[in-house]
Amino acid sequence: MNGSRYVKIALFFIILGAAGTVYIVMSADGLNSFNTKIYNVTLDDATGLSTRSQVYLAGVPVGKIHAIDLDGSQAHLKVAFLKNVEIRGDAKIARKSSSILGTSILALDPGTEHTPIVPAGGRINAERETRDLNAVLGVVQELGGQISSILEEFQTNQMRLLAVSLETFNAIAAKVNAQSDAELERISRILESLASVTEQVDRLLLSREADIGGSVEEIHAALENIRAITGDIRAGRGNLGQVLRDGHLYEELLSTVEKTGAAAEQLRTALDSVNTLAVNINGVVTTAGEIVDRANGLGISIDAQGRYEFLNKRMRSGASLRLDPASNDRWYRIGVSSAPEGVTTRKLTEVTTGNPAGTVTSYEDSIETKYTVAIDAEIARRFGPLTIRGGLLENTAGVGLDVQPLTWLSLSGEIFRFRTGEAPNLRGTLTVYPFFDPGSNKPWNWLYIQGGINNSLRDERDFFIGAGVRFADREVKGLVGLAPVFGN
Repeated sequence: MNGSRYVKIALFFIILGAAGTVYIVMSADGLNSFNTKIYNVTLDDATGLSTRSQVYLAGVPVGKIHAIDLDGSQAHLKVAFLKNVEIRGDAKIARKSSSILGTSILALDPGTEHTPIVPAGGRINAERETRDLNAVLGVVQELGGQISSILEEFQTNQMRLLAVSLETFNAIAAKVNAQSDAELERISRILESLASVTEQVDRLLLSREADIGGSVEEIHAALENIRAITGDIRAGRGNLGQVLRDGHLYEELLSTVEKTGAAAEQLRTALDSVNTLAVNINGVVTTAGEIVDRANGLGISIDAQGRYEFLNKRMRSGASLRLDPASNDRWYRIGVSSAPEGVTTRKLTEVTTGNPAGTVTSYEDSIETKYTVAIDAEIARRFGPLTIRGGLLENTAGVGLDVQPLTWLSLSGEIFRFRTGEAPNLRGTLTVYPFFDPGSNKPWNWLYIQGGINNSLRDERDFFIGAGVRFADREVKGLVGLAPVFGN
C-alpha cells in the first residue's frame, strides 16, 4: 500500500516536471520541434549569425537558425520555420544587419503562389547579400579619408597658388613703380620745354610790340572803311546801293521770277504729257505682247484631202481649218467639201383646191436637190486617246467619235443627216499617218492616207479611199492672233 502511494507521487512529479519543461520551452520564443519544420540554406557569408538568430517575414519572426555548419568555403544553415509558413519554389532568403554591434538576421521572401510548395527538408535559395552596417561604416570611413586627402591637396594647391599670385602682384607693382618714375621724368622734361617756349614767346612779343600795335591800327582802319561802305549802301549811294534801293529794278526782278514760275509750270505740264504718252505706249506694247502670246499659244493647221468612191465612181475633195488651243484638250474645225450628188432638202407645199363641196387644203411633200458645196463646223473635246466631237457635218447636225491608240493611227466614226423615215449616214474612217512628224519641215511628213465606208446603214453604201495633207501655216496663225484686235 505504501509502495503504490510513492509510485503515484513520483508519477505526479514527473508529469508536473515534463509539463513545466514543455511550457517553459514553448513560452520561451514560440519555436520548438513540435511547431516547426527544417529547411537548408547555403550562404557565402554568415557573419553576425548564430543559432539564436531569427528569421523575419514582413518584420514578424517566423523561424530561427537551428544549426550552422561549414561546407567548404560556404556556411550551411539549418533553419526552422513555423509550420504555417508556406515556402514556395521561388522563395528567397537574405542576410541583413540588425544593429551596429555586428549582429545579423535572415529576411524571408516566401515566393509567389504560382510555384509549388517546397516540402520540409528542402533548400531555399539565398539572395545576393546586401552590405551590412560594418561594410557601410567602412565605406564611409574610406570616403572620409579620401575627402580629407582631397582637402589637404586643395589646401596645398591654394597656398601654392596664393604664393604665385603674391609674386605676380609684386612684379606688377615693381613694373608700375618703374613706369611711374619714367613718366615723372618725362613730365619734368615737358614742363621744362614749356617754360623755355614761354620765355621765347615773351622775348618775341617784347621785340615785336611796335609791329603788333601797327597791325591793330590797320585793323581799326579797315573796320571804319567797312562801316562807311555799309552806310552808303543803306543810303542808296553808289552802284550797289542804287541796285538795292531802286523799286523799278525790284519790280523787273519780281516779273522775271513770275515768268520763270510760269515757264516751270509749262515744263511740268509737258513732262506730264510725256509721262501719259509713255504709259499709253507701255499699254500698247503690253497689248501687243498679249496678242503675240495668244498667237503663239494657238495651234493652227490647214487640211486638204481627196477621196475616191468605188461604187459611185466619183471623186470628192475638201479643205478645212483647225484651231488647237494651248491646253491641247480640245479643237475647233471649219471646212468645206464638194457634194457631187448635191445637197437635198425636203419641202412641204400647201395646195388649195375648190369643188362644189367646198375648198380643200392639202400638202405636197417634195425633195429638192441643189448642186453646191457642203459645210462642216465642229467642236471637239479630247480625253486621252478618245475624242468626242459634234456640230455640222455636210450641212446637217451630227456627232463623231475618234479613237487614236497610236500617233500614226486613228479610227473615226460619225453619224449625221438625220431624216424622217430614212436611216442616217453612218460613216467609218481609218486614217494612217505613215510619215507623221510635225517637227519636221519636210512636206511628206504631213501626208496621210484614208479608207472607209460611207452610208453603212443604207442600201447605197459605198467604200472609199483617199489621201490628204495637213500642215501648219505660220502666216495664217499670225492673222488669227490679230483677230481680237480687230474685234475690239
